[in-house]
Amino acid sequence: MILEFYHERLVKFLLKLKTILILYILVIFSALRIAAHEPLYGNGPHVLFKGGFAPGIVIQSGFGYLTTEYSLGYGLTKDWTLNGGVAFSNLNHSYEYKGFLIKNKYRFYSYFKPGLSILVSAIAAVFVPKNSSAPKVLNLGITGGQESIHWYWFVDAAYAFIITDNNFKPGNEINYSATIGYRPFEIDYYKPDLVLFIEGIGKYQETSKQNGSTVTNTSGNYWAIAPTFFLSYKNYALRGGVEFGVANTGSINKPDTNYKISIELHI
Repeated sequence: MILEFYHERLVKFLLKLKTILILYILVIFSALRIAAHEPLYGNGPHVLFKGGFAPGIVIQSGFGYLTTEYSLGYGLTKDWTLNGGVAFSNLNHSYEYKGFLIKNKYRFYSYFKPGLSILVSAIAAVFVPKNSSAPKVLNLGITGGQESIHWYWFVDAAYAFIITDNNFKPGNEINYSATIGYRPFEIDYYKPDLVLFIEGIGKYQETSKQNGSTVTNTSGNYWAIAPTFFLSYKNYALRGGVEFGVANTGSINKPDTNYKISIELHI
């Protein structure tokens, strides 16, 4: 009788332990899986795992133009990702190579617990155009956010230095965004995972200069909003959305309605 009693208690304990372990593994898996989600128009703090590769393509289209960027990311460390890309566009009525982009993202703060992560990363990126006389752009910024099983938020801000050898220098820019996301369905590794986002985007452009003198009516602000989605299946990701310009001040125009889609693979 005593052996049967302790055997029954042992079986119950092992069943409880099994249930706890399964739930814990599922929660840990959820925390790992959600870490890859990011805004489409804004910047997120996610970095690749060490030694990981992320080939991808981004296509953006508006009224009369189409731009395409082919990129490849590499995880230098668990906190540092290097990304290189080449851009093509038909802005001059012929689809041609426009330049290359090199982007660094370094995650300097992270907090993880089951079902939740808080990340903050620094960003440095430079775009070098094909035409040597065209402006080069150096971006320095910061991005952070929280990712949970159902709710997401991200914020980012970057200062863009416009570098040119010409007499006319366009004004530098401050670009920023804030994003809220929601996962409407439960996570299942064997099914596609969908997260819906609303992104708020803004830009302030400083006054341009000609031969060192200020050029009037060349500065201002604009704001836009973009409903987007992030659809992933295992290590494949598809993002898409539409940006709508909502307001502007000064002498810069709000963005025209445009569509953006990206496809990315983590290996």
